[in-house]
Amino acid sequence: MTAGALGRRRFLAVAAGAVAAAAAPRRARAQGRPIRGGVLKQIGLDPLTFDVHATTSYETQLVSSFVRRTLFKFVNGARYGPSDFTLAPDLALKTAVAADGRTYTITLRPGVRWESRPPVNGRELVAADVKYSIQRALRKSPYAPFLGPVEQIDTPDPRTVRVHLADSFAPFVHNLAEPWSAILPPEVEDRLGDLKAAESLIGCGPFVLERYEPGVKAVFSRNPTYHARGLPYLDKVEWLFIKDRSTQLALFRAGQVDVPYHDARIPRSEVGAFKKTNPGYPVVFWDWLAVRSLAMRTDRAPFNDVRVRRALSLGVDRKKWVAEHLDGEGTEDHGPVPSSMRQWKLAARQLGEGARYLEHDPALARNLLAEAGYPAGLRIKCTNWPGYGPEYVDDLERLAGDLRRVGVELQIVNEEHGQYIRGSFLGRFDEASWGPSSIFTEVDGYLYSFFRSGQAGNRSHVADTQLDVMLEAQRRFTSTSSRKKIIDDIQRRAAAQVYYVYTPSPRNVSSWAPRVRNYGPKNSFDRGAQFEVVWLDQG
Repeated sequence: MTAGALGRRRFLAVAAGAVAAAAAPRRARAQGRPIRGGVLKQIGLDPLTFDVHATTSYETQLVSSFVRRTLFKFVNGARYGPSDFTLAPDLALKTAVAADGRTYTITLRPGVRWESRPPVNGRELVAADVKYSIQRALRKSPYAPFLGPVEQIDTPDPRTVRVHLADSFAPFVHNLAEPWSAILPPEVEDRLGDLKAAESLIGCGPFVLERYEPGVKAVFSRNPTYHARGLPYLDKVEWLFIKDRSTQLALFRAGQVDVPYHDARIPRSEVGAFKKTNPGYPVVFWDWLAVRSLAMRTDRAPFNDVRVRRALSLGVDRKKWVAEHLDGEGTEDHGPVPSSMRQWKLAARQLGEGARYLEHDPALARNLLAEAGYPAGLRIKCTNWPGYGPEYVDDLERLAGDLRRVGVELQIVNEEHGQYIRGSFLGRFDEASWGPSSIFTEVDGYLYSFFRSGQAGNRSHVADTQLDVMLEAQRRFTSTSSRKKIIDDIQRRAAAQVYYVYTPSPRNVSSWAPRVRNYGPKNSFDRGAQFEVVWLDQG
């Protein structure tokens, strides 16, 4: 397979006029005339660092996105779905790609200015800022592999950036819309030495950081020099650091906060009672992007035997799980490609041999264990972090219950957060580990990270030469139809080999105050783009 016949459109135009117009006024009219002003109060998360290039922390991405912006962004507003990742212009207007898919020429939006305070003092955004930022992300970011094989960056003039890749890379432009690829002014790092502290949060986005009180809140106010005329509508966003979920929900019920969590989620167990106490509030079920899986050390016995892995999958009663435990609001097969990525997701019936191992068949599971040399069953140490919440704890117990019925005993080992994130989350465990993935808005994140040998996200230590070849190929084929054929084959191979046991995924349920308009849940950490088009009905 070569990258030559890409069938690539020569011009990836995220057309400034058409899409930018859709970014605010048209969506606004769908819910009435936008109203300018007001303070939105949201339960948020306190970041450990403000250096968005140097961490995978979604807490940092959420906060950073209010102030720091990206070359492109995803469409936002009530008319768009949670997983609509259509690109729109942000700091860039468009990008042109060479015929071989290896050179991208990015045209910057004119008139974008940094904040009117030192050390940038309102100067204009220029190509050198973009070059500095991409190079910095490539050096520092754990997500650097998602920018592809960047060889060189040129800045032929102040409004043009030319990025040269060693090979074509399908996710390149998409990933320029992720908060972790934000564009930063170099003067801030020059002055402070690093970007860890809140005072480094200087950008050219819809909001500016007015005040940061560690452990209490961050206050973002409208940027008076923001390039999008008339946006944002809100005067301020108060991002409140309240950790206790019962307190969060109590404040939300009482109308003291407008959005009860960083993505508006409320506990599934509280939905019925909430509808009674707050009947005028919207309640929306939606599919999340995180996948929940049991990762296994496939480089060691017993998990290096595919029969053992298949037996574990056959032991999970997915239909009962969704019907009885999730009240039908969930997805039986939510991996490796999340069900919300409908463009790429194969239905179970399309998986070939792998579809068999998504069925519930305890008898076959026991037979496979016996064939593999474990007629008496297995005892498996399984690490996890209980801090994800009681719903995750309950789901792990359900998985353990299903496996117990086929002779597999999961010995659950709870780890503290730091130990889990630095260890089990990166595949550093002895036998197995269960938990949710990070969320990615590009399908490559769920494939290359999980299955490519040598990748930090490859928690199951998969080393499959056939998969490696396909994983590299799907990155090169930027023609959607050609790429999909490969991604389909990757899903079939992964399902047949059962490198991870994916458990059913509940649908998220979210709510927000009725006065919050042009809002909807979004499978993204870009709150800046989301809130620049939100307004408050203060009638």
